[in-house]
Amino acid sequence: MRRFFSALRKSWGRPVSLLIVAHGPLPMLRLQFSAHFLIFLVAIWTGATIWAGYIIGKHVDYQVTKADNKVLHTKIAYVAQEISREKKYLEMTRKTESEMRQILGMNTAKVMPKDGGETGMGGANASEVLDFKKVLEKKANEIKESMFRRSIQQIGEESRNRLASFQEIAWHMANQRTVESATPDIVPTWGRITSPFGYRMGVFAGEEGAYHRGVDIGADSDTPVRVTADGVVRHAGWAEGYGQAVLVDHGFGYSTLYGHLAEIKVKEGEHVRRAQIIAGVGTTGRSTGNHLHYEVWRDGSPVNPVKFFNVADLSGPAADKARRGQTVSNKRGKRDGTAG
Repeated sequence: MRRFFSALRKSWGRPVSLLIVAHGPLPMLRLQFSAHFLIFLVAIWTGATIWAGYIIGKHVDYQVTKADNKVLHTKIAYVAQEISREKKYLEMTRKTESEMRQILGMNTAKVMPKDGGETGMGGANASEVLDFKKVLEKKANEIKESMFRRSIQQIGEESRNRLASFQEIAWHMANQRTVESATPDIVPTWGRITSPFGYRMGVFAGEEGAYHRGVDIGADSDTPVRVTADGVVRHAGWAEGYGQAVLVDHGFGYSTLYGHLAEIKVKEGEHVRRAQIIAGVGTTGRSTGNHLHYEVWRDGSPVNPVKFFNVADLSGPAADKARRGQTVSNKRGKRDGTAG
């Protein structure tokens, strides 16, 4: 090893010859230079190669980055267009919601704009939409994340508001259907109103006048009696003064009573539907003839049943007076034989 390094040191200062032999008439070319100069040339060549590679690589990276930026800007522009379109859809849902609330008679303050403009609370106004469209005209490096974050937050907030509002509308519609099904709004039986709601003379000998808490509808024996709204039977059987009677709880403060029945077809606790036959007309209890005594109670107080159904469906002089909000005398009830 020592001999190798010793020989290398001796030959370090010797000149190096480079012979270039041409295949042809050209003369042979001989170049002579020192080892130091040869190392210098190799270093120059290596440096030039590395520098050229760096320049080429940087240029390629620039072109790739430039192409990526174009693709990115195209994607951002597409996303911006989609967000803008979704905002328009949300605005359409707000307008539809406002129309639905108006049709249903609900409060529209939650969806109507405070300043009377076209957008509702939580939505993007015209200036915001315009500013958002300007994003499409910017370069990729000029688009800030906050622009998209603000728009996405607005869409999310507006979506939550619309969802909550539509859930409220759905609840309102369901509740309205429930209230309607619980409202006694049909005629319980076909016949003649023989004694309307209100004060009247006593119908039995020696009896003073009293407040009639329902209406009497005269009909033939066993004429079907129908429940006037959906509900639950709370009583089905004998009741003092009413004879065979049925009491139905409809909910929402409504209940109805059917008295002087001939035959009861339902049981306590049974769920009944509007227009379901629950009994037949009779003359049980304190009664002077076949008729149905029908009462409507709301929030614990008796109300005039005539207000809940079309009196024109019934007949008789008392029905005519009931239409005018008048009462009938005891003589009328006795003559028809249906007071009770």
